[in-house]
Amino acid sequence: MPLWGLFRRTRRLPAIRTGEWEQARREGRSLEEQQRWQRRYLQDVPYALPKDEAEIDRLNFQHYALMSVQKQHIIAPLEDYPRAILDVGCGTGLWAREVGQRYPLCRVVGVDVEPPERLPTVPANVDYVYGDVLKGLPFAENSFDLVHQRLLILAVPAQSWPQVLGELLRLARPGGWLQLTEAGMYFNRPGPSSARLRDLVNRAIAGWGFDPLIALNLPALLAQAGAVAVEKRTYGVLMGEAGGQGGRLLEKDMLAVMSALTERVAAFMPVEEWRELLASLPEEWRTYGTEFEFHVTVGRKPLR
Repeated sequence: MPLWGLFRRTRRLPAIRTGEWEQARREGRSLEEQQRWQRRYLQDVPYALPKDEAEIDRLNFQHYALMSVQKQHIIAPLEDYPRAILDVGCGTGLWAREVGQRYPLCRVVGVDVEPPERLPTVPANVDYVYGDVLKGLPFAENSFDLVHQRLLILAVPAQSWPQVLGELLRLARPGGWLQLTEAGMYFNRPGPSSARLRDLVNRAIAGWGFDPLIALNLPALLAQAGAVAVEKRTYGVLMGEAGGQGGRLLEKDMLAVMSALTERVAAFMPVEEWRELLASLPEEWRTYGTEFEFHVTVGRKPLR
C-alpha cells in the first residue's frame, strides 16, 4: 500500500464561533442576522479565515475564478507524465480532483488541516488526508513529481515560510517541481476606496503575523530554500463584469473574503465604516477599470 493510503482517515479540529454572533444573540437580533455572524473558525492553527459552509462555497468559486484566468492547473513545466502529485492546503479539494481526472494514472493527494468531506465524486486515484504543513507532513522525502500549494497567505505565519518551503522541497523528488500561487492586495488602477482597503488590510495582515507581500517575496524565499529554475508569473484580471467570468467571480470572492474578515478588522476601524467601504468597491472598480493580480511561483528541486 502506498504511504498516503495509511492516512486517509480525516481529522476535524475543534472550532469556535465569532464573538460578534454571540453579541447579536445577546442583543436579541433577528435569527437571520445572528446566523450571518455565526462563522466557524478552527482552533490550534493560525488560519485567519472561517472554516464553514459559507467558506466552502467561497473557496469553490475562488477556484473557478482562478482557473478561468490561469487556464491550466499546472504551470510548472513537467517533462514526463507525473506519477504522484501533492496538493498542500487542498481546501475543498477541487484542484486535486480535477488534476486526478486529467492524469488518471497519477496518484494525487490533497492534504489539509480539515480535509474535504462533501465532494460528490472523487476519482479512484485521488486521496484526501489530514496534515499540517507547519508541523511537517506525513510523507517520505522525494515522494512527489509536483508539490502544489495555493493561497495560504492567511494560514502560514511570516516567520514560518522558510520552514514550509523547506518541507515542500523535502517532499519533491529530485528534479520535481513546486508550484505556489499567492495573492495579496495587489491592484492596478485602484481608486481611493481600493487604496484604502489595500493599506488597511495589509496593515491588519502584518499585525496578525502574516506577510502581506508574500506573493512578491516567494521567488527569493524559494531560491534561498534551495530551489533552482525559480520563476514567477503574474496574472491580472479586471474586477467585475469587464473581466468576464474571471472578473465576476474574483469580485465575488474578494468581497466574500473581506466580509469574512469583518470582525477581525473591527480592531482597526468601526464595523459600519468597514461595511460602507466594501459596499463602495464594485462601482469604483467599474469606474477605474481596477485590475487584481495574483502570482504563481514555480521552482525545481535540484537533481543532486
